Amino acid sequence: MKTLFSSFNILTENDLNNIDSCIFEKRLKKGEYLIQQDMVSDEIAYIQKGALRSFYINESGDEITNCITFEGELMSAYASFITQLPAEDSIQALFDTELIVIKKKDLEKLYEESNEWQKIGRLLAEMQYVDLEKRVASFQKESGSQRYETMLKRYPNYIKYIPLRYLASFLGVTPRHLSRIRAQYKDL
Repeated sequence: MKTLFSSFNILTENDLNNIDSCIFEKRLKKGEYLIQQDMVSDEIAYIQKGALRSFYINESGDEITNCITFEGELMSAYASFITQLPAEDSIQALFDTELIVIKKKDLEKLYEESNEWQKIGRLLAEMQYVDLEKRVASFQKESGSQRYETMLKRYPNYIKYIPLRYLASFLGVTPRHLSRIRAQYKDL
């Protein structure tokens, strides 16, 4: 997490060191939850190792995966984190996962201590918005095959291990269609 914040080139060394007392490590075993639907989120997690998926259960009782994040990325039930209302989604570890976590109260304290931390908060919110906009655009402009290819390029070491039903749901295709898509890429 510190590396991510440092990469923005906004924080002083002192600002970066202030985070040490605010962050902690958390390990989730495959299948464990960072947060479950209807709980209030008070954490943002940086994935050091592993992967997380965010999902909800639709009216038919099906799990719909709407986000998958990997090493070097942040994950939170962000709307709940901001509003402090119950989360619409659950966040679950796809593999054994190692996280660096910061609590909302500690992040708020950092924001109060310096304008630079406020800039970091704004940048993180902007990054979340851009990612959401890209995801919506991908569903409007790309086929399931194109979304799979993009994911394969970005996360080749992980995509092979994500259960088919989660990956299909995330890509907006049926598991059967995803099997056909994957067959096209087997020899690559």
